[in-house]
Amino acid sequence: MALTPDQITIAVTVYDRRDYILQAVASALDQTRPVRVLVVEDCGPDRGLRALVESRFGARVDYRRNPQRRGLFDNWNACVEACETAWLSILHDDDWLEAGFVQTMFELDRQAPGRDLYFGETKVVNQAGQTLASQPTPTAQSWRAVDLTEAALASPFPFPGQLMRVEAVRALGGFRAMSRYTGDWEMWFRLAAHGGAAQAMRTVANFRQHRGAGRGTVRVERTGELYGWLNVQRKRNLAALRQSGRPARFDRQNPRCQAPWVSSLLLRCGHAMTPRMVRYNLGLLVTSPPARPWMMPYRALARLGGSAWVRLASRLWRACAGPGHAR
Repeated sequence: MALTPDQITIAVTVYDRRDYILQAVASALDQTRPVRVLVVEDCGPDRGLRALVESRFGARVDYRRNPQRRGLFDNWNACVEACETAWLSILHDDDWLEAGFVQTMFELDRQAPGRDLYFGETKVVNQAGQTLASQPTPTAQSWRAVDLTEAALASPFPFPGQLMRVEAVRALGGFRAMSRYTGDWEMWFRLAAHGGAAQAMRTVANFRQHRGAGRGTVRVERTGELYGWLNVQRKRNLAALRQSGRPARFDRQNPRCQAPWVSSLLLRCGHAMTPRMVRYNLGLLVTSPPARPWMMPYRALARLGGSAWVRLASRLWRACAGPGHAR
């Protein structure tokens, strides 16, 4: 059965950021094919947030507030629990959808019917909404199926812009509530393995990249756990492939398992990492190819100077870069 608007809910999640929430909600409401829109607030400290949203959008939005804080991915579970339709898309408060997102999902459902996950291309923008990442190379191909072996090692699922079958998410037990970073990748991979996934080769959403302290990615970077959690998720994905009878093993020498940008991470955050996380990232540094030529001398010096040199270099870099670039 083909998708219809009454089968879809877009849930906008928010904790305490009101800077972009109105744009996010408006993008969900202003689809060329209107659908149900839900706002799920994770028991945030801003008591005026609900009034702000409802004064702007009124009854067009169903506003829910968790009675207690659930955290990033468990709030996604709250969205699944509150969803009364067969399909759900989750949108963060600082991102927004293109007006044709829902229409693109309808077209993708017709082209690749029966999947548990549909998604499109996502444009990366800066804090002001200006494009940062180049758009994908145009292709005659209108959609592509997800290759599980490739998806196990490197996520092909940009966020936002997903549409998931709610029944399948519930059957899989929902999102990993305590995930520190990769709860979305894990669910998208499991849905693709469970019932297939397809991607439209069209931009359907915008991901706002900024370094605010409230962003989960920033917190994971600052602790130095970023690449560790990525490799943990790769191992989980590969274990799932092995259980399905596919040969799969984790190979640290595989380029997709390496961290070419770890030099940049250590410069920005090395001063604040625990000794254990400095050692872990230093180990990645000496085994991963540098992403840029300037990283080669940094890697050579880090090899010689060890953790103490990495911490000193990070402090010096922060002092020279200034607070606007050091975060």
